[in-house]
Order: sequence, then structure tokens, then C-alpha cells
Amino acid sequence: MVNNPVLSTRLTRLWDIDVPIIGAPMAGRSGGELAAAVSRAGGLGMFGVGGNTTAQWVKDNARIAREGTRPTARAEHDAAHRILRPTESGEKHNEQGSVDAVAEPHGNFGIGVMLWSIKDKPEVWQAVLDARPKVVSLGFGDPTGYAQQAQEYGISVVVPVNDIEQVRQAVAAEVDAICIQGTDAGGHTGHIGTMPLMQQVLDYLMLNAPGIPTAVAGGICSGRGVAAALAAGADAAWIGTALLASPEALGSEELRAAAIKASSKQTLLTDIYDRAEQQAWDTEKWPTRTVANGFTDVYAEMSRNGEVTDEELIVARAPGGDFADDIKLHAGQGIGMLVQQQAAGDVVNKFAAEATRLLRREL
Repeated sequence: MVNNPVLSTRLTRLWDIDVPIIGAPMAGRSGGELAAAVSRAGGLGMFGVGGNTTAQWVKDNARIAREGTRPTARAEHDAAHRILRPTESGEKHNEQGSVDAVAEPHGNFGIGVMLWSIKDKPEVWQAVLDARPKVVSLGFGDPTGYAQQAQEYGISVVVPVNDIEQVRQAVAAEVDAICIQGTDAGGHTGHIGTMPLMQQVLDYLMLNAPGIPTAVAGGICSGRGVAAALAAGADAAWIGTALLASPEALGSEELRAAAIKASSKQTLLTDIYDRAEQQAWDTEKWPTRTVANGFTDVYAEMSRNGEVTDEELIVARAPGGDFADDIKLHAGQGIGMLVQQQAAGDVVNKFAAEATRLLRREL
């Protein structure tokens, strides 16, 4: 690991990463290539499992992530960015100081799972376990049972939470870490803003489960945001929207251009995409933050008022429908900070350097 005590936290030590920056597992936007790019830069990259994910897709992207984070790939990244690290022999020292010859069996990446999406797809969950990621994120459902199963495979478990009740559930499930996700976040999220939720959860954990490290998600699109999370007492920043314009992210050039063009005030919470795509889960508890377009302009308020049926939404988005070609861009309120395409590794390096400078008060 790079010796930067300013960015050393419980999560960097737990997950053996250089910088406390986690690439969010955005279903449909983060695959193995994006996960690998974030991990090569010293963070922890993740890819996401959503409602349409197959077991084969998990296997394929786990292979991409694993290959992209092997020591040779990491060395190439370091050489390109002139990063010097201590010699890495692959040896690990036990408590007595002697060397253990056992190699790390898990890949240097994570997989995020929307729990409702695997309820009837045990083969997808098994593919996640068989992929042997370093970390699995279990969100949008009860992690009990899944958490213990992952831990039996030697996989560290983090759970995103959107309110205190979900925190209690995660603590009861004996997870390894918690991600505090505010409603500022893109995609599926809760209703409480990142700043108040962060304070509530950190205070709750300090009193009830002080040993659990935390990450913060929602609106973090700069090193300043990373520094704010760490200064408040969290152990990492969880970034997704900041990576939407990166070439390693899944999606078209048109989508990346739309991400750069969008402003923060254009995002809104709605359930119409889940309804149109027939994703059967609690959209009132977990709505979707997305960038406004013609589809949302017409139907978001109608959906809130109960004035549109699922069938009407399905037809509107189906091929040939009035809004079939509208770009679906789920993004957080930090979207307005994207100004250009930037490689994911460069984003991580920039955020880490800026956070270090701010935390050292080198203003």
C-alpha cells in the first residue's frame, strides 16, 4: 500500500487498499472494466448486479475485473502515473512476524447486489459467491442470511443504508461495513440527504456499534467531498456519478455526453422507470434519482398522483413509443460537476490528491 497516513482509515486497512475511495456498483453502468480501473488506481472498484443481470454476465465481468487488477496491470498503471510503492512480494506476515506463503484468494474488486433482484435467481447469487470478490455490497433488502453466506466464502460484506432502521438491520446482520447513502445519490436511493443522514448514522454507530467502519455515498464528486466524509468520521467515500463520463463506464458516447451536459438541478426522484421496466420492489421506499427528460416531464408527476398505469408507462418506453429514445441517465446531484470525459483512474488519483491537500489544511 502507498504510505499516506492522511488517507489511512479502517476501511483502507480492512480491504487493503491505498485510498479510501470506492467505485459504486452501478447496475447497468459499472462493469468489470470500470471496477478494475478504480482498483488499479488504489481504490476499490465494484460492478453492479441488477434486475436483468445473468449469472454468465457476473462470471464474465468478474473475469475482466480480476484480470484487470493483477499485479502486472497495477504496475502498468503505476508506471503511467509515476506512483512509487513499497516492494510487493505477495508475502503476508502473521502475528509472530513470520511469512505466510498463502496467496490472496479473492480478486481486488467488489460486486454490488440489489437483493430484491436475486430473490428468484439463486444462480446469480451463486455466481457472485463463486467470483470470490474481495467485497460484496448487499443493498435494498434484508441482508440477513446473504451476509453470513458471503462471509463463509471469505468475502467482506458492506451494506448501503438510507435510514436508521436499515442501520439497525445491518448491525443485527453482523456486516463488516456500512455505506451511508443519502438521497443526493444517483439511481436507487432513499429520502434523507447525505449530510443529515451521515451525521445520524455516525452518531448511532458511535454509541451502538463503534467497531463498524463506514463509507459515505451521495453527491461526492470531488476531492473536497472525499475530505468532508473523512473529516466527519467516515472511513471512505463511495463515488458513482463522478465516474459516469469515464470511458471505462458501460454505456454509449451519447450517454457520456449527456452526463457532462446535465446540471445538478435537473435530477429528480421518481418510480416511473422501475414501473415501465416491471421491476417489482418497494419503489416508495427506494425511488430512483435520474436526470429529467421528456419521459419524466410527462409522467413523473402523474405517477406521484396515481394518474398513470404501468401499462401506459411500458408502452411509452417500448420500441416505437413516444419516449422510447429518451436517454435514461440515472445520476446524483453531483452530476453538474462533470465537465469532461476523464479516465476512472485519473478521477481516483485527482480526488485522493485533493482530499490529502485539504485534510492537511494546505489550502
